[in-house]
Amino acid sequence: MPVGFTPTVWFVIAAIAIVLGAALLFADRARSGGGAGVKDRRRWAAMRGWEFLDTDPVLPSRWRYGTIHQGGPGVARNLISGDVPTPDGPRQAYVFDHEQAGRLNSILAAVQVQAQLPAAVELRLPSAPLPDDAGLDLLEPVGERYAFVSDPEAVRPLLTKRLAEAADAIGDDVELLWAEETWVLATAPLGSSADRVQDLLADLAEVATALEQGLGATHGSTT
Repeated sequence: MPVGFTPTVWFVIAAIAIVLGAALLFADRARSGGGAGVKDRRRWAAMRGWEFLDTDPVLPSRWRYGTIHQGGPGVARNLISGDVPTPDGPRQAYVFDHEQAGRLNSILAAVQVQAQLPAAVELRLPSAPLPDDAGLDLLEPVGERYAFVSDPEAVRPLLTKRLAEAADAIGDDVELLWAEETWVLATAPLGSSADRVQDLLADLAEVATALEQGLGATHGSTT
């Protein structure tokens, strides 16, 4: 042992090295994809025949509500895309780590609706922040969530019991889900497991089906 380095000093040095090592590992994991991580995301995609893309700077700009409005389109990291099987046929879907202002904020999942929605609707848990979009109005509770919509008259017929049940089934870890144009989207916390994301996609497909059912009833009543 070098002169002047007591056992206590060596213990402190070792402790500092451990802390620094853990911090570097955490930072590396954050850079490599947050959420499920690059390797897990690649493996998940390969098992299901989905496509994997490291970065897509354009895809998030397809949407404008939800977290897209709050923090900007940002960039899709560790993007996977493919089809979610449902009784009504496959639905296109995306999952990616959403980077905004240079920081990974959430995992964003999107599932296609097989019809054009007449307006946008955000379904937020009471614990979620209020939307800062002046174009959205609070309409009514939908199950455990509150509906903020861009056109109350157009959206009200879509807020059915089936939609409420489908939204409630998604779980409390997903504070915000929304629908616009031909998509249903939701944000999951970074670190959500692959199994959790898979369940979320299935739940979003049910939300999409509920919206389609509401659209069908609306169209049927006007013919």
